[in-house]
Amino acid sequence: MLRQAGSRGFTLVELMVGVALIAIALGLGAPAMGTYLQNAKLASATQTYFSGVQTARAEAIHRNLAVEFVLTDTAVDTADLANSLTPSVSGVNWAVRAASDVSGAAYTLIEAKSGKEGTVDNNAPAPVQISASGPSGFDGTISFNGFGGTSDSGAYTLDISNSAAGACVAAGGSIRCKRIRITPGGQIQACDPAASAADSRACSE
Repeated sequence: MLRQAGSRGFTLVELMVGVALIAIALGLGAPAMGTYLQNAKLASATQTYFSGVQTARAEAIHRNLAVEFVLTDTAVDTADLANSLTPSVSGVNWAVRAASDVSGAAYTLIEAKSGKEGTVDNNAPAPVQISASGPSGFDGTISFNGFGGTSDSGAYTLDISNSAAGACVAAGGSIRCKRIRITPGGQIQACDPAASAADSRACSE
């Protein structure tokens, strides 16, 4: 009669070696995973600003009235936000407002978002920073007309970064900072200013 061979398990030493190897692998991969998550958050935030600019342009065409995309530090729950906000080229909150009539003396709020949206602590700094630029006199307001173009002859750029996560790739860091570019004709592009010209993510001029 044949005896069934007994099954052999792992020894304590083998288990400890296995655990040590897994810990080393996780330790080596953690920095890369952290950078990936930070870049993903930045890309998600960029999409929010991009959608806001698109909304402003689409509403201007639909209404055939001036519609503005405004960067601001004014809280988005402020009463009568459309008429009481203060534009800022570094404002992390944004609002889309339409002129109530052709005179443009008053505005109607279409949509607004906080730069802290999705964060756990509302008292903490915003997870992204904005640095916007445009034609002379630009104060953080991009106005679209009924044809979907802007009211200025020059382009606008919104540079989006997260200094708490690290420096941008262009500055020698590992964070893929983003840029939104709006041309006078109303074309809107989200791009990576550090990408090479051959890269589909590169910013066109």
